[in-house]
Amino acid sequence: MAKARKPAFRVGLLGESPNDTKAMEALLKPRYGQQVEFFTLLRNVTGDMLEYAETFRNLRKECEYEKPDLVIVIRDLDGLEEKGPKWRLRQAYFRKVATAIGRKKSIKLLHIYEIEALICADIRAFNKKFVCTCVVADDPMTISEPKELLMAATASGKPRYAEGHCAELLAEADYDKLLANCRYFAKFDQEFSQRLA
Repeated sequence: MAKARKPAFRVGLLGESPNDTKAMEALLKPRYGQQVEFFTLLRNVTGDMLEYAETFRNLRKECEYEKPDLVIVIRDLDGLEEKGPKWRLRQAYFRKVATAIGRKKSIKLLHIYEIEALICADIRAFNKKFVCTCVVADDPMTISEPKELLMAATASGKPRYAEGHCAELLAEADYDKLLANCRYFAKFDQEFSQRLA
């Protein structure tokens, strides 16, 4: 019996939490899984720990061991789309990662406001799972605190939305709808597909 061919292109996922990396893998794998193998880097590093000098050293070591062809660096802006202090801090972080693992080895994915903006970009899956009628702005990048919006929409029901639902919801999202409705994700996807080519 012939073995299934493994994708030749290996993509590491570095995020603020396991919820983020699992969610991005669930979203990207149906679209790119035939050509890409996704895996999580630094599984036990979360939140502000990403900024520690030790984390950059460990990232360099793990990349030397795992040998990813590309690393998707996932961060939340925790703010709306503007090039203010938060944006500059995130850009500085992306530069540090690029320096640690090699300039051409990383690609940034900056969620505006947070990863829940992607859920809002195709709210259908959320409304179906939670049996609700959450209404969101046409442009999810204009929603301040989308996580809190989703929590409020399910506050009186069971189950209630929690960050752990991101992977399940994004696995059900219409990828093309996300591209059409969310500019930052469309920009990321364009760059990602170009890097695969």
